[in-house]
Amino acid sequence: MVPLFAKEYGAGKTLLFIHGFPMHQQVWEDFILPFVKNYHVITLDLPGFGKSPGLQSPFSLDDVADQILTFIDEKELHDIAVIGHSLGGYVALAMIAKEPDAFSSICLFHSTALADSREKKESRNKVIEFVEKNGSEAFTTNFIAPLFADANNASIEHVKDIAKQSSAEAVMGYTLAMRDRTDKRDVLRDFQKPSLFIVGNRDQGIPVESIHQQVVACNFSEMHILDQVGHMGMYENPGESAIEIMAFLAKI
Repeated sequence: MVPLFAKEYGAGKTLLFIHGFPMHQQVWEDFILPFVKNYHVITLDLPGFGKSPGLQSPFSLDDVADQILTFIDEKELHDIAVIGHSLGGYVALAMIAKEPDAFSSICLFHSTALADSREKKESRNKVIEFVEKNGSEAFTTNFIAPLFADANNASIEHVKDIAKQSSAEAVMGYTLAMRDRTDKRDVLRDFQKPSLFIVGNRDQGIPVESIHQQVVACNFSEMHILDQVGHMGMYENPGESAIEIMAFLAKI
């Protein structure tokens, strides 16, 4: 196991927040403040991002999931509510596929159980080619702004600063891992525990209709649509996002 860098706050039921690509746990820094009053909150850096050492390439999202599951086992955590943003949601689904009994619920925050489409896979390949030629900072600098519905959002520069810390190895490794991940809709259907999708109605990468179809197919799923939000609800509308997650947790 690689030693994962993590921060822990508060006490109570464990909430595990997993960040997206190509970021690290700092994206949750302000967002988690309402949760720490009543929950045991953990944020961590995925292997290769932030302060967590990377995995040897090539690696899969299953390999990433194994690292976090080992972390969970070592801390003797159970009945965990996992909140995964984008890539973090893919990793959360891989974890639940392996050890569903460790988790009480899942929130897919701007994430999906679908595998990449053919067009998306081609886009991932272009990212790898670009990073090989131009480096990771050139990619991450341009990648962040389109995640926001408002190109003038004041948080864009902050998220860029976080993303720019990502190495080329991590960016390319996770791009390959995301490209090759499998469809996880069966994992959600078999989980038989509550799941929440939070989606932005202006998310360029995850259409609302695709989430609606997943929710309909799962007996224990629900969704909330954030108006005028792209892919970064924790910055674009943190208040409504937090309220919806808290309401969801209160039902469990």
